[in-house]
Amino acid sequence: MKLKRGPAAENQLRPASLITGPDPVVFFSPSKTLPVSVSGEKCSLDCAHCQGHFLKTMTPWAEVLEQGTRDRRSFLISGGCDKEGRVFLPPEKDLPGLAERGRLNFHVTLIDEDQLEIITPWAHTISQDLHGDDRVIRKILGLEKSFKDYAASYKRVWSRARVIPHVLIGLGGEEFEGERKVIKLLGNYPPPAVIFLVYLPLIKSPLTPKKPPALEKVINFLGWAKEELQGVPMVMGCMRPGGKYRTELDNQVIKLGFSGLVQPSCMVQSPIISKECCALWDW
Repeated sequence: MKLKRGPAAENQLRPASLITGPDPVVFFSPSKTLPVSVSGEKCSLDCAHCQGHFLKTMTPWAEVLEQGTRDRRSFLISGGCDKEGRVFLPPEKDLPGLAERGRLNFHVTLIDEDQLEIITPWAHTISQDLHGDDRVIRKILGLEKSFKDYAASYKRVWSRARVIPHVLIGLGGEEFEGERKVIKLLGNYPPPAVIFLVYLPLIKSPLTPKKPPALEKVINFLGWAKEELQGVPMVMGCMRPGGKYRTELDNQVIKLGFSGLVQPSCMVQSPIISKECCALWDW
C-alpha cells in the first residue's frame, strides 16, 4: 500500500515539550536495517571523497531481491551517483514488494522531480546529503553544480516527503563555511531531525584534507548549530573518526544535548536502544 501524505506533512516539528532536554538519548545499533546499493559498487562520479569505498559495505540490489530479507525490519536504499550527482534508483516495479517487507529509507543527494515522483509513494523517509561549499561540490565531488542546486533539491523534497538531512563536517577544511550555509537553510526549512557526520579520510587524494577536522572546532560548530536549530533534534551519525577522537566527540555531543548517537562510544544513564537506522526514528 502506498503511503499517503500531504505536502511537507512529515516535516513539522513535534511539540517542544517532547524533544527538549538531554534525556532520553537514543543509541542506534542498526542491525535490523539493511543497507542496499542499487548500483552495486559502481558510481559514475568516482569522486575524490569516496571512490566507491562506502558502496562495498552495502548489499547489491539484485541480491536483496534474490535472497530475501531474513530478519530485517527496514532498508536503507542508496548507491552510486550518475554524472549529475543523482543516486541511482531501483526499478519502480520492485518497490511495492520491498515496501511490504519493511520501511524504506532512500538516501539521496541531488534529486529531480521524476525521481521524487517514483520514490515518494513508498518512502517512509528520504535521507538527503547537503553540501554548501561550491569548491567541495566542484573539485572534490566532481559536479558542475553549486550550493543553490543542493538547496533547491532539498526544498523540493521537503515540500513532498519526510526528509532527514545529513551534514558532513570538514570535507572542505576547518572553516565550515559551507556547513554554516546548510544550517541556515535548515533553519528556514526545518526537518524532523538533522544528522551530522564528521569527515574521515579514507581515500588518498590531493583534493581532500589529510586528517579529520580539529575536534575543538567541530564541537564549537555543533554548539553553534544547536543554537541555530533550536527545537530540531540533532543526531551524531555513523561516519566519524574512531579512537580517542570518537570517544571525546560522543561525550561532548551528549553534553550539547544531542538526541541520538549511532554506534556510541560513551555511556549515558538509561538510553533508549534502537536497532534500526537513525533516520527512521520517530523524531
